[in-house]
This record gives sequence, structure tokens and C-alpha cells, in this order.
Amino acid sequence: MKNIAYLFSIISFSLCVQNCNKIKNKVKEKMHVPDYSYKNEGIDNFYYSHSEVGNTPVIPLVKPYNISNIGSPREWYLDTYTAKLNNELGGGISPIESFNCKDNYIYGYKPFEEDKEDPKFNSPEKWFIIDVQEKKLIYFDKKVSFIKAIKELNLPETFLNPDEVYEQYTKDPVLPWFPENIKKQLEKVKK
Repeated sequence: MKNIAYLFSIISFSLCVQNCNKIKNKVKEKMHVPDYSYKNEGIDNFYYSHSEVGNTPVIPLVKPYNISNIGSPREWYLDTYTAKLNNELGGGISPIESFNCKDNYIYGYKPFEEDKEDPKFNSPEKWFIIDVQEKKLIYFDKKVSFIKAIKELNLPETFLNPDEVYEQYTKDPVLPWFPENIKKQLEKVKK
């Protein structure tokens, strides 16, 4: 009886070691080894890091602004609190449904958002323009007024979907609104 128990223990131990090795190999396969080539070239982390603490997806806009994909359900959020930007709607703009950037401007659209628990926290539909240099945020209630304002600022009337931009950004960190010197640095490392 002791021999059978001993044999069973050895077989169990062997199976356990074998399974642990399989799990260890699968973890290694999925493990992402960070690419330090951008950091080693001295490029500002703001322009090539597509996630924040906790693997929160981010898209860099005009420094220091980015949009993060947060919450449940997940939505794109532009933090205005950290940049100390006066925002009548609170600490950020969300959900960001479409946006664009040019020079020192970030602009876009956030749809109406209903708070099912408390209607006084409903968030109205707004179009917005942020002038990063002047630290100024302007909201528009009507799309017509917003379009007129971006035409006056000579900003493109094309709008981008954050999900599509993020997907592209994870494959190629060079975004059209980045400063030319940053684009050149990123392109050089990419080659």
C-alpha cells in the first residue's frame, strides 16, 4: 500500500511540474517586452506611450492633454482638471465621440449623457474648442456655432473617431498633429 501511495505521489508531482511548465511557457508567450527604443532616443514619453497606469488606453493630443478610455461602460475622457483648465462641466469632458487637433487647438463633440440614478447629473450635448496656449475652453450648444468658430480659426472640419485613432496609434505612434520635430524623431526610431 505504501508503494502505491508513493508511486501515486511521484506521478502527481510529475504532472504538476509538467503543467506548471506549460503555464509558465504560455505566460512567456503573452508577456509583452517593452520597447525602449523611443525612450533611449530621448523622445518625450507623452508622444509614444499608449497606456497609463493600469493599462488604461490613452491617445496623446496637444501636450499636456490626452484622452483616456475609462469607466464602465468604457468611454473616451479628456481630463481638464490636471491641466487646471476652467471647465463648467467638471473635471473633464466625456464621452468624447469625435475630435481633432491642430497646432494648439483640441476640438470635438461630446453627446448628451444621461445619469440614470440622478437626472440633475445629466451631461448636456456640447461641442468644444480648447486653446491650449491660452488655457481656454469654449463650449457650444449648437453645431452651427461650433462650425463657424472652427472656420474662423482655420481648423479642419474633419473629425476623428477615438477608437479608430487609438487602433492606428498602437501600430504607429506618429499622429498627424504632433509637432514636426517629434514626428521626425518617432519616424527615425520606427525605421
